[in-house]
Amino acid sequence: MTFFQSVVLGIVQGLTEFIPVSSSGHLIIFPELLGWEQGGLAFDTTLHLGTLTALLVYFYKDLRGMFNSLLLDFKKYGRFFSQFSPESKLVMWLLIATIPAGLGGYFLGDFLEATFRSMLSVAIFLILGSILMLVAEKKTKLVDKALPAPALSFKKILTSGLFQCLALFPGFSRSGATISGGLLSGLNRLQAAKVSFLLSIPIIAAAGIFQLPDALGDYSGAGMGILISGFLSSAVSGYLAVSGLMKYLNSHGLKVFVVYRLALSLLLIFLYLY
Repeated sequence: MTFFQSVVLGIVQGLTEFIPVSSSGHLIIFPELLGWEQGGLAFDTTLHLGTLTALLVYFYKDLRGMFNSLLLDFKKYGRFFSQFSPESKLVMWLLIATIPAGLGGYFLGDFLEATFRSMLSVAIFLILGSILMLVAEKKTKLVDKALPAPALSFKKILTSGLFQCLALFPGFSRSGATISGGLLSGLNRLQAAKVSFLLSIPIIAAAGIFQLPDALGDYSGAGMGILISGFLSSAVSGYLAVSGLMKYLNSHGLKVFVVYRLALSLLLIFLYLY
């Protein structure tokens, strides 16, 4: 893999990690269509760490406030969780809601990665994910700024977390699945997107820490520059993507992404058959 290829794939990862079109699917599609060498799971993990950095920067104030509130509540109330502030409860709910996808990734991640790492598989899951997004769209309305946002609850957060398990299938899209889950549970679009991004932080961090030793072992010496260039490009493009999507969802729905996903899936099926 060249520096140019790592930068391009980093940009692809950063843009598609948060836009609901499936980053894992695009990281399979692009190298195959262009005849490039697959970066492998270790390289993909490094790109995910870039997008994790983008999330930490974008939500820095929110995360700092949530964890400061949690520390204060633990000191004040001990284990009386019912007395915690909404911000503190949200941290606990998010951590619990990541457990299903975390367990799924730990026990099934390698198997699903090896089994469904093909353009046809990606095309099928792009279609299935699109159907899910359309169903979620019909269950919600455009954000009305005149109305108060729905109250967050453990049930709604957990629902998004369960839908995050679908991201184990390349083509489903982590953000597409979790935003859909949030919408189906009763959240508005901005809430669903924010919960989706916050839910992805523990998962991406855990996967990155787990895979980082392999990444450093596979890309040593001159190859380290390839990792760094991919990491930086995914971090910058990821920040722009999450910022842009939050603004877009303030007044738009998911249909434009569904159209793109369906068009891409048809193209992939055509290329597979012919």
